[in-house]
Amino acid sequence: MARILLLYSTTDGHTIQICNRIKRVLEDDGNTVELRDLKVEPDLQQGTFDKIVLGASIRYGKHQPVVQEFIKRNQAI
Repeated sequence: MARILLLYSTTDGHTIQICNRIKRVLEDDGNTVELRDLKVEPDLQQGTFDKIVLGASIRYGKHQPVVQEFIKRNQAI
């Protein structure tokens, strides 16, 4: 199965709850899932994961700046 990186950025804690549920479902399907807080670990090593899932809260119609910065830095991946 796949090695999946599940990144999240949350404001009030709802996104981490959703990501924990996604993690359990993916692991139940036989995948290896690593859950990381984007605010704590914003860097990504290319080629380490087969798939990347990004869960990000939206507040007042916008993602947090750390999410936008992560996507810009890692768009090629």
